[in-house]
This record gives sequence, structure tokens and C-alpha cells, in this order.
Amino acid sequence: MKSPKGTEAGANRRVRLDIILIVAACVAFLGVVFIPGLRLAKSLSNDASALKFVSERRSYTLAVRNAVETLQDRLDSGGYVQAPLDQLRKAGEGLSDAVTRMSGAREIGVFDTPTETTALADPQIKASVTALDREWSAYRAHLAPLVAFHGIPFYDSESAGTHLNPEGRKLADATTLALQEARQAIPRMDADFIAVTDALEKSAAASTSRLSLVMLVGLVLAATMVSFAIMLQLARKKQEEAVRDAQAQMQRIFATMKEGLFLLDRDLVIGSAYSAATKDLFKRDDLAGLSFEELLKGLVPEKTLDTAMKFARVLWSERTKENLVKSINPLGEVEVRFQSEAGGASTQYLEFDFHRVRAGDDIAYLLVSVSDVSARVALANELKASQEKTQAQIDTLLNLLRVDPNQLSSFLGDSDAALQMVNSILREPAREEAAFRKKVDSMFRQIHAIKGEAAAIGLTTVEERAHGFEENLRALREKRELTGNDFLPLIVKLDDLFTHMQSIRELLGQLSRLQEVVRNTGRAPAAGAKPARATKPGAGESTIIEPLAAGADLAIMLKQLAERVGLENGKAARVEIAGAAALPNAYRRVVKDIAVQAVRNAVMHGIEAPQARRDAGKDPCGVIRIEVADQGAEGYRLTIEDDGQGLATEKIIASAVQKGLVSEAEAATFGPKQVMRLLFRPGFSTYEKATKDAGRGVGMNLIANLVNESGGKIGVSTSPGKFTRFTINLPATSAAGSSHEAA
Repeated sequence: MKSPKGTEAGANRRVRLDIILIVAACVAFLGVVFIPGLRLAKSLSNDASALKFVSERRSYTLAVRNAVETLQDRLDSGGYVQAPLDQLRKAGEGLSDAVTRMSGAREIGVFDTPTETTALADPQIKASVTALDREWSAYRAHLAPLVAFHGIPFYDSESAGTHLNPEGRKLADATTLALQEARQAIPRMDADFIAVTDALEKSAAASTSRLSLVMLVGLVLAATMVSFAIMLQLARKKQEEAVRDAQAQMQRIFATMKEGLFLLDRDLVIGSAYSAATKDLFKRDDLAGLSFEELLKGLVPEKTLDTAMKFARVLWSERTKENLVKSINPLGEVEVRFQSEAGGASTQYLEFDFHRVRAGDDIAYLLVSVSDVSARVALANELKASQEKTQAQIDTLLNLLRVDPNQLSSFLGDSDAALQMVNSILREPAREEAAFRKKVDSMFRQIHAIKGEAAAIGLTTVEERAHGFEENLRALREKRELTGNDFLPLIVKLDDLFTHMQSIRELLGQLSRLQEVVRNTGRAPAAGAKPARATKPGAGESTIIEPLAAGADLAIMLKQLAERVGLENGKAARVEIAGAAALPNAYRRVVKDIAVQAVRNAVMHGIEAPQARRDAGKDPCGVIRIEVADQGAEGYRLTIEDDGQGLATEKIIASAVQKGLVSEAEAATFGPKQVMRLLFRPGFSTYEKATKDAGRGVGMNLIANLVNESGGKIGVSTSPGKFTRFTINLPATSAAGSSHEAA
């Protein structure tokens, strides 16, 4: 049995031979039958048109004679002569036009239109037309006085009656002469018309005979061609069976293949043969004749599609090393998305492989094989997710080991309360735009507080999740209109935070059980030993002026926060705390949240970079001082001061105008106090780009809300290049409780 490739090549040669024979037969048919037949048919049509033309114009000779006779009768009887004169003019003009056209046809070969050729080569027709022209020209001279006459040829009186006037007698004489000439000229012109008609009839008859002969030859030739076609069909039948057998084998191979397989031509168009799996992989049946670009369009991103088309075209270049270029295959493992009829979408991962198919030394096709590697990718993703989850648990565990137990316990309690508050805010019904905006601002404050404290104690996993929650809130704040559906993504973020906090508690439980096992086995740490605490000596180390137990945890937390924010932003700062022991329990959470936001704000906005501080004659390490003073019945005063660059009112106003918080006209009327109030507006920040530590306009607003909710007051003082000081007065604990209850 011949191979399918050899059978196909033989079939192609036979097809080319058949095409040559068919083209030759068509050329023969055109040369022997079609073109001569077309010419004869056209000649016959022209002869018929000319014959009709001559027959119709022949009647003008009789009309001329009748008009002259009628004119003579009217002149003899004294009747109205205008009608026969008009008839004579019309007949004469028609006959002149006919003779002119027939005479002109000797040069242009037409009677009626330029496309109707005649048999004027016949000498008889030429002689007849020439004689007709000559005779009519001579006779027309006798008709000229009649045609030119205009007026009345009679005298009309009661005594003498009607008789010819001088013009009438001239007209009568010309009419008599024209009538005498007509008895000889008219028959001769009729004879000329008859001669032309007979010649045209003979020419038409000859064309008809030749056309019949051509049609007979065409019929014989057509019969020969049909016989030849039948012979070719019979001769090829056996060969086609071999081709069909080869195609059937190929189809069986394609049907059983599990991979998609198809050919691309030089124009990157898919061939007619492809595996059945190809249709299943791409979920379409119209693959034959489809371009590779159309196949991938909508399934892969535009950038990937553009790169894939360039890659496929590069493979057609002989200078390209096939094995080398395969390493940069953009479709080596690509994600494709299929839209379902129900409007949904499904995702698969396909792997494309390209091979050159050669015909001799030339590249004939690109063979493309496609495999579904979704299961392999899913397994790899599961392994990666498992590794990431394990790494996240390890990172969380390491973070927990570095966090002070008291700080962690306080953070978990406070964050749980804040998350419950966010959950309540999300569930609170709202319909108006103002209510939606209030929900966003309220959640911003709670999440920002969680993020700040997590950053302060070093829980980066919580900080990152809270930061992601803030990203969603920022997007909602920037939307022009809000609906309830816009808050749905926050539910997923909140659930992730709850789940992560629960995992932290579970890890803490496991650590507690581990410690219990260690104690039970007699391997507990020595009595009085304290856990080691990692610190960074140098300019960024905080100083605790009053290392009281009640404020030590807060000092450590703020120290870590200042170091971390400063390190990430190229700055150095230390925290000094005094009077923290004077705080009552009612204000510890409030002061902690205020201090966290104030320290972050001071490092980001107030403290300059080390080189800038050196240039200004300052210590490269900035100082943030926090002091708590018990004022007895007047309550408590919290002072937070940094020795940074101070506040620039121009920068504050410009930022507020840029963010749309106030108009330029309003800002022009602001005094110093009104400018400072802008610091506490929701969304205000002098940072152009939002980061996890600044730029969202939440921190200062959170401080203001905490102070207001506690019934206190806040004041701001600053000196450019020297310091910024926030003074917060909180009422006595009983007054604070009453104020809080009243709110």
C-alpha cells in the first residue's frame, strides 16, 4: 500500500494534468465555437437592424410623391396648401436623413448606431447607395422651391373669385415640374432601396448558414469534451478510492488523538485537516480556514496574542533556529477563558508546541500541537498555595514570638472589637448617598486603627490585610455614586481578617500547649528570666523617661513603630514618653490609638531625612515626645510633639484645594485656626501617593474622632523648621463617661 503522503502527491499531479486538459479544451471551444459564433450572431443582428432601417425609410419616397400630387390638386382647386407642404417637408427631411446615414455608413460602417456593422463591402450595396444618394440629391433640387414656399398662393375676391397670385403661379409651375421629375426619380430610388434590401437579406442568410455550421461544430466539440470527461472520471475513480482510503486512515488517526493537532500555512491560516480533540479544546467547529489570530482572539490577553503571532511568523524564517526559539514560546503554558452561552466563563490552561513541516528544502507548514495541562497547573497551584500557607503560618508564628504577650493580648481584644464594629457597620441598612459615605468613613477609622496597632507591634500579616481593606475603602471613597452592591467585596476582606485573627488565636493556643508540655517535662525557662527582645541600637532607639510598668508596653510598641516606619522611609526617630502611668484604664485604648497615629504621622510628615536634618543643624535622629499630665478635676492633658519641619499653611491649603475639600475662594478667607482644622478633615493628606503609612487622609481624622468621642479638645501649634505640637485635653474619667454616654 502506498503511503498517504505518496498517494496525495500522485493525486495532486493528476489534478494538475486534468486542469491543463480542461483549460486546453476551453481554449479550443472559445477559438472554434464561441468567438466565431459571437461574431456571426453580432453580424446577423446588425444585418437585421439595417434591413429594418432600409425598409422603414423606403416609405419616404412614396410620401414625397403623394405630397407633391396633393399640392398640385390643392393649387388647381384653390384649396389649403399648407398641409401638403408640411407633409412634403417632413417626408423630405426623413428621406434626406436616411440617405445621409446610408451614405455615411460607407465610412463608419453603420446605419443606425455605431455598433451595427453591415455588409457594405458588397459592391452591389455600395453602388445602390451611391445611386440613391445621387438621384435624391438631383430630385431634391426640384423640391427646393416647394419646401421654401411660405405664404398664400391665391387672390380671393367677390367679383373674380379665387385665383393664383404671382407667387402661386410660380409654386404651381415648380409643382408641375417636380411631379414630372418624380415620375422618373421615385421609381429609380425605389429600385435602389430594393437592391440594398435584397443585398442585406442575402448577407443575413449567409450569416445564418455560417452560424448554424458553427453551432454544429460546437455541438460536436461539446460531445467530444463530455466523452473525454467521462473517460477521465472513469480513469480517476480507482485513484480516488486510494485517496479516500488514505484520508480515512488520517481521519482515524486524528479521531483517536488526545491532543489538538492542525497545520498553519504561511498566512497562519488553519488547514482543513485537524484532530477531533482540537474542536473539543477550543469549543468550536469552524476551524478550517480560520486564522490563528481569530482562533486565539478573546481567549488570551491582547499582549499575549500579539507576542504569539510574532513568534509564529518568526518560525517561517529559515534563519531562525527552531530549537532555540522554542525556549521563548509565549504559548508554552497559557491561560485561556471560554465564555459560556449562559454568560459565565470557564478557565483552562493550554500548552502549544510548534514544529516545521518541510516539502523538500522549503518550509511548507507549521504543525501545531495543543494539550490541555489544566490538571498539571491546578496541581502546581495547589502545591504553591500549600507552600505559601505553610510559609504564612511560619511567618505569623515568628511574628507572634517577637510580640510582647501583653501587647498581643491587648491588640487581639481591641482588634476583635473593631472588626465587630466594622461588621455592624456593613450590616447597617442605608439608602442615601450620605449614609453610604458615613459607612465608608466609619469603617476607615476602625480599620486604620487596627492597621496602625498591628504595624506598631510588628504583626505584618495583619497590617497587610488591613491595608488591602483600606484599598477597597479608598476606591469606594473616590466613586461618585455608591450603592449597596459596592460594599459586597468588603465582606470577603472582612471574613479574611476574621479568619486570620482566628488563626493567630489558634497558633497562640498551640504555643500555650507547647509551653505547658515544656513545663511538665521540666524544661521551663529559669525563674525570673525575661524573653529576649530584638532591638536596634543607635540613633533610632527610643528612650523611656519613666519606665513605669503601666506605660512600658505602650512605649515599646511606639518604639517599634517609629523604627519600622523610619527604616522603610529612610528616616530615623526615637520616642520619649513621660507620665504614661498617670493614665486611667478608661483612656488607655484611646491614648494608645491616638499615639500610634501621631507617631506614624510625625515620622512620615514631620521628621526630615537625616541629611536634611544635618543641613538644618539638627541631630540626624528626630525626637517624638509624648507626655501625659494628670490635671485633677480638669482631666488629663496629652502632648505629642516632634522636632521636625513643622506645618506649612500654604502646603496645607494647596493640598486641600487639590483634593476638592475646599474651594480656592473659601481657602482665601481662612485664618490660621481654620487652616489647622483642615488637618482633621476625612481624606486630607499632603502625601500625593498613598502608602500603607500615609496618604489616605485617615490618621488625623481618626485622632479627631477619638478626641471628640471622649469629650475632649485638641489644639495644634507649630513653628516652621522647629516643631509641631498637638495638645489634647481629655475630661476627668467621670466626665468622659458621661460625655460618651450622651453621645
